[in-house]
Amino acid sequence: MSRPATLALTAVLAIGLVACTHAPAQRPDGATDSLKAMQNDYVDTKTDKKSRAYHFGSQGKDDVFSNHTSHTNRLVPVYTFGKKVDLGAVTGPNSVYRDPAKIKKLYGELPANTVHPEAEYADQSDLYRVQKEAVERGAKYVFTVWFDGLDWDTTRAAAIYKSGKDYTKGKGAGLVFQDETADGTAQFGYVVTSPTHDKNTVDLDSQTVSIPATSLLGGYDAAIAGPNPWTEGTLKAPGYLKGQSANDDDKKGITAVGRVAHAYTDSSQSAGEYVSGVKAYNNGVNVTDDGRFVPTLFHELQEKGWKIGTVTSVPFDHVSPAVMYAHNVHRDDYQDIAREMLGLTSITQEAGKEPRHPGLDVVIGCGFGQTLREAARSSQGANAVVGDNKYITTKDLEAIDAKRGGKYVVAQTRSGQNGASAIQSAAEEAAKQDKRLFGFFGTKTDHLPYRTADGRFDPAKNIKGVAEKYDPTDLRENPTLADMTRAALTTLSAQKGRPFALFIEAGDVDFALHDNNLDNAIGAIFSGEAAIQVVLDWIKTNSNWDESVLIVTADHGHYLVIDDPSVIAEAGRAYRERNGAGK
Repeated sequence: MSRPATLALTAVLAIGLVACTHAPAQRPDGATDSLKAMQNDYVDTKTDKKSRAYHFGSQGKDDVFSNHTSHTNRLVPVYTFGKKVDLGAVTGPNSVYRDPAKIKKLYGELPANTVHPEAEYADQSDLYRVQKEAVERGAKYVFTVWFDGLDWDTTRAAAIYKSGKDYTKGKGAGLVFQDETADGTAQFGYVVTSPTHDKNTVDLDSQTVSIPATSLLGGYDAAIAGPNPWTEGTLKAPGYLKGQSANDDDKKGITAVGRVAHAYTDSSQSAGEYVSGVKAYNNGVNVTDDGRFVPTLFHELQEKGWKIGTVTSVPFDHVSPAVMYAHNVHRDDYQDIAREMLGLTSITQEAGKEPRHPGLDVVIGCGFGQTLREAARSSQGANAVVGDNKYITTKDLEAIDAKRGGKYVVAQTRSGQNGASAIQSAAEEAAKQDKRLFGFFGTKTDHLPYRTADGRFDPAKNIKGVAEKYDPTDLRENPTLADMTRAALTTLSAQKGRPFALFIEAGDVDFALHDNNLDNAIGAIFSGEAAIQVVLDWIKTNSNWDESVLIVTADHGHYLVIDDPSVIAEAGRAYRERNGAGK
């Protein structure tokens, strides 16, 4: 529901105050970028206690800008599309969180205050079952669009900015994945993403792991965190959401209401349980607390003759796309994880932990131009090639290249080359030759350029007071996430009728929220929306909702709090006028 008209006046006044302290950037079309101005002002005054439209953390409104830059234990929304999907099989009366025995099996022990007899939410691991059962019912094309770090609150902020309208509960409206009906098959729910444990001790060379006694157990306390994403719990302890990052005051607040903290997830564990159905410790890649290597849905589908692929706006072997297929005791062993994804021999075979897998059919992402430094050697084990690319060695890149006898047509950032054209041409060549596709891009950073909320690719300041800057070359030489998605579909669908699964990650949503940067985060969400539209167009043209499945979700939330939605709505006014949105 929209706020009263009086709040709209408040919004105008608030924007005016921001303009006095930090003038909005002027655009060529004469419009102003009010969200960028707000973000810059909030960072410049981050230690001041004052009224803001939004803040990050447990400190409440009219306080400092941020007291938290990491993940939280918030419930994460799930949007599903397709006749073969049954989200109700794992939510409501079928929620695992209503049954103590099932919770104990899930976590390895029963976390305190986690049983909720009226739970509507599912667990992230249940979505593996949702996907698998959809395939068993006859789904031929399975798409996942993964907004890394996106929770209900940040989704709401993006929808308000885009549409100018607020909502206070439920699925919401305004974004592509909120408004798509998929011929009446669209469903909405939310899941717990908490891990088994937050800490681990690993040996990268032997690929072994142990869980220290000091590790914090996962779980979800609805009495504090709420029965759904938009309702606060009856017990007031906002520091609970900060899990293992809770400060002393947060911990005192949790103790004061007679409860305990639970660990929040990292991306590896959450994405891993989504694709394997097995909950585990933070930072592992499809490895359980007791060191077992577990197969994923992608392995199962590949054995049935499906093609499989991953696309991401961040490094191609960053952990969310990596766990769709790879195994490793730690997410930062990038060069070995790349080998797993591309069908080469990795440390996991050398350590005798698993046989070599064939590799993914499509792998597209970033990481180009990033170097593994000596100081980071320990994160990749004894076989790390220091001085080479951090994410894939030159030797391995040459080994996979079709021009050298490998299985992949390779497209990567090249000076003066149009990135969108390069990846699409490579995709068409891979389809023509019945080859695989590898795309390797990036800027001076390790992700695609932030499009920012107004679409101008000029980021506001992050929590450290730094704003990324791009030149025309950065934008020209890199494809967008939508371009990457289109190329992946070209290759995967080359053999008409052959089933495939595609994982698409808007990974820079998480990067932006770690930076407490709402301008970048909303822009990253819009980039993910564009990729979703590519998928929807493909389904409309080449398939239907009887044989296609789309799941849109995330791995965890952050701690954005919207204090005045009307100000965010007003900040998006110029965007809406320029794009005709929200009418």
